[in-house]
Amino acid sequence: MDQAAQDHLEMKKMQNDEHFKTLKSIKDTKSSPFFQGNKVLSCSRVLMKNGQSVAIPFKALPVPKDLRLKQSQQKTSMAKDTFKVRNSLHAGMVRKPLEKYHPNAHRSRLPSPTVVMPYKNSSSIIIGDRSYQDRRKYVSTNRNSFSRVAEMNTSNGGIISTKTKWKKHLQEL
Repeated sequence: MDQAAQDHLEMKKMQNDEHFKTLKSIKDTKSSPFFQGNKVLSCSRVLMKNGQSVAIPFKALPVPKDLRLKQSQQKTSMAKDTFKVRNSLHAGMVRKPLEKYHPNAHRSRLPSPTVVMPYKNSSSIIIGDRSYQDRRKYVSTNRNSFSRVAEMNTSNGGIISTKTKWKKHLQEL
C-alpha cells in the first residue's frame, strides 16, 4: 500500500477507537448499575426490566457516502477463480504461471494424453473412444478408502456382505 492509504487507515483506526470510548462512556451512564464498568461492548446499553436484564442493540450504521469504501477488496469471486478456463498445465512444463497453493492444482498433475496415435499395422476399427479419460483418475487414497457409507441398520450377514462387496468393487474402479 502507498503512504496515503496507510495514513487513511491510521486515521480510521483512531476514529474507531474514539468511537468505542464514546460508546463505552454512554453505556456506563445509561446502563443499570450492575452492568456499569464491565467489558460488554456487544450492545449500546443493558437495562433491567422486571428483574430481567435486556440488551439494547446499537443503532444501524450510517450509509457511507463514498460507495467505493463499501465495495469488496476481492475483484473476482471464489467460484470464478475455481472454474476459470485454464491453459493445459502439467508438472512437466518448463514455464508455468504461479498460482496460490492448492493440493490438487492443475500445474502439479501429470500431463493428460491429448491424442492417442494408432500403432503401425493396426486395425482401423475402434471400439469405444480412445481418448476417453477416467473420471476417477485423480481420486486420492483417502477419498477412496474413507467414503461416506450409509449406515446399515441391519444385522443380516448376507446384506452386510453384499454391501461390503459392492463398496470394495466401487473402490477398485
